[in-house]
Amino acid sequence: MQKPSGNLSRFFTIAIHVLIWLGLYMIPYIDDTRQHFSPHFIWRNTSLFLLLVSFFYFNTYFLIRKLFLPGKLFYYMLAILACLVFISGVNLLFSSIIDAYVPSESHHPVILHRLFFPVFPALFVFAISTAIKITNEWFKAEKQKKEMENEKLHSELAFLKSQVNPHFLFNILNNICSLARKKSNDTENAIIQLSRIMRYMLYDSKDEKVSLEKEVEYLQNYIDLQRLRISDSVIINFTIEGNIEGKMVEPMLLIPFVENAFKHGVSYLEASNIDIRLKIDNGDLHFHVENNRIKKNEDPVQQESGIGLKNVLRRLDLLYPGTHTINIEENAVKYIVNLDISL
Repeated sequence: MQKPSGNLSRFFTIAIHVLIWLGLYMIPYIDDTRQHFSPHFIWRNTSLFLLLVSFFYFNTYFLIRKLFLPGKLFYYMLAILACLVFISGVNLLFSSIIDAYVPSESHHPVILHRLFFPVFPALFVFAISTAIKITNEWFKAEKQKKEMENEKLHSELAFLKSQVNPHFLFNILNNICSLARKKSNDTENAIIQLSRIMRYMLYDSKDEKVSLEKEVEYLQNYIDLQRLRISDSVIINFTIEGNIEGKMVEPMLLIPFVENAFKHGVSYLEASNIDIRLKIDNGDLHFHVENNRIKKNEDPVQQESGIGLKNVLRRLDLLYPGTHTINIEENAVKYIVNLDISL
């Protein structure tokens, strides 16, 4: 559905204002027991009504914009007082002219009454116009603040995702490079797996959400690629429970935990295992990654591997605030991640 254009929206706003003012103008005529339909009353009511309408828009579109500011409130109140005096004086002048040219059968109130009578409806108009304007400005400020926060959020998420892709690709290329050095027959299969992974990274990961099936397929491709470079002594379990169809998730959200497990939990000298479990239960995603903690010499590549994990923790805070829990347990022999997300 197309949104209404600016001119159409402005037309509806003007129409609503006109209808409201017409309703307020007709209020005195609901009761006809005091000759409210006489020409004299109509002229007096109309003149005061026009003064109040003018005051409403003068306060809304000029005084509040120019004077309702920190440091200028005193001048704003002086301007309002001046408007009240002006309205009382002009109303008294109009009443005198109407009395002179339009006959009336009713008793004419004293001048003092006519002078102060417009003050009360004028104060009411002042309160309403000020409240409406301040409320509108508050909503505009909150909307602008929200838009700025969303823009900042999208920018930060785009930056974090841009960091994940090159970092992840760098690690995969290292794996294929090691296979090529060994002249392994699995190098061709590794390149095929890489092409599948890159297809996901280049096309699917651009969306805000992807199907959980694609994310799981992406994890499986990565695990298969890792199997090509590690020995059979490393036991890898990847299990899925529950129905993953129709579920949506942020792309490349789970891979840093799996990547971290392979990078720090694989040993060629001792037995090691990686256990990855994904479960869907009542619309909640439960993700468990457990691996041995293998002590390795620190090098620039190993130090850099923490970037993906830091990014995914930040992305979780931004994308699933209040709807996810993560628990990371680390001891001398195990590294365990338990992530729960309400989908």
